[in-house]
Amino acid sequence: MGRSDLERISRFFLPKSIAIIGVSRKPGKIGHEILRNIKLSGYEGRVYPVNTSGESILGYKTYKSVEELEAGTVDLAIIAVPAESTESVMRGLVSKRVPAVVVISSGFSEVGNFELESKIVSIARASGMRLIGPNTFGIFCSKSRMNATFGPNYVLPGKTAFITQSGALGLALMDWTTEERYGVSAIVSIGNKADVDDADLLDFLAQDVNTASVLVYMEGLKNGRKFINSARKTVRAKPLIIIKAGTSKKGAVAASSHTGSIAGQDRVFSAAIKEAGVMRAGSMTQAFDWIQAINENPVPRGENIVIVTNGGGIGVLATDRCEDYGINLMEIPKDLKDELRKNVPSFGSLKNPIDMTANADDAIYGRVLSILVNRKDVHGIVALFCQTANIDAQLVAQAIVSLRRGEVGLGAEEDSKPITIAFIGGRQAQAAYSRMIQRKFAAYPTAERAVDGMFALIQRYRAMKDRHTSSARGKNLC
Repeated sequence: MGRSDLERISRFFLPKSIAIIGVSRKPGKIGHEILRNIKLSGYEGRVYPVNTSGESILGYKTYKSVEELEAGTVDLAIIAVPAESTESVMRGLVSKRVPAVVVISSGFSEVGNFELESKIVSIARASGMRLIGPNTFGIFCSKSRMNATFGPNYVLPGKTAFITQSGALGLALMDWTTEERYGVSAIVSIGNKADVDDADLLDFLAQDVNTASVLVYMEGLKNGRKFINSARKTVRAKPLIIIKAGTSKKGAVAASSHTGSIAGQDRVFSAAIKEAGVMRAGSMTQAFDWIQAINENPVPRGENIVIVTNGGGIGVLATDRCEDYGINLMEIPKDLKDELRKNVPSFGSLKNPIDMTANADDAIYGRVLSILVNRKDVHGIVALFCQTANIDAQLVAQAIVSLRRGEVGLGAEEDSKPITIAFIGGRQAQAAYSRMIQRKFAAYPTAERAVDGMFALIQRYRAMKDRHTSSARGKNLC
């Protein structure tokens, strides 16, 4: 993607002015809700609501038609009119030199109306305009404080950009991410992908300093090679996680009827994105568990992982999960065992998992973690806590927090390493879990999900290692 095209794509995220065409005075109508969200989100640019009545809405001066707008004043237009009216609106926007358009309206290829969709795309491309949609719920960007969607009016700002081909799923996740305290840098409902597609958005997000990771939910691709090229470039800069639906025969049919997508051959797709270094999640829960681990941790410097637990059972469950993923549970060397033996009860286990047993208190837990944090041969820690009568979950949480000396991770900056944590139990454990989330740790309610988080970090390490190896080989060939 060239500089000029990146500039046009940037208008979707960082517009200095927005026009909303099809704004109703009636609350609950899509155009009204989009305007209301823009106002509530604190967007500071100019806003031009277009409504045939010409009366003010929500304190904004309105315009009776696109023709009343001054040419060159609108960066981003949001179209929320019936499908049959979009063609004339698009022509009007072209005459006003609008560079970016989001078509909220449905009734296009997803219902078999390919001709109308083709017409509005042709209008856009002939003028150099870029178009997201149709059949979308809009776009959110935390940097510009712009919520140009008809979803929830508050979205928690954060580090992850979320691209979704499913409107309903995206709307639900807007609420869920805030409730679960997963902050987002951007949310894009991409709809039918008639013009702007996942690859175009990845090209922008790869160089966006406000985005640390990217999550994509997709049902189909129209240009697989273009996407893989953009994905490969994105992975060089930041983690990219994909959830792709329509993997089964019936799922592919459902995807086609949903957004007019062609699901494609899943095995070919999986092989291609794996080669590009893209991480593919099997569920939304797994995807967000991965995102949490990646956003709140440094990349490990190797694959030697240690499990620490005060409960043998959850240690076994975590070990099984590690074996499923091919995670290397390092063999504890003698010198480390000797050091740990001074703190772990005599009937505990110094193998990996390190089982401090239910008799361990928060002081023991903290000392054991501190020893592991300061070992260069330990590259990552999965810390598992089971609620017992003689240990305070909040004190264990505090012990873990106290080990973080800098924002980059546990330990000194030059020796930082990732940690994923599980707090398992009743009210006390849940309170500690919530505290860790608020303190920006990768915390989970089960041992298996804590291992999932560590697996994401190892995948990122492997992708970066492969890239460095390939780069070194290229230099040698030269």
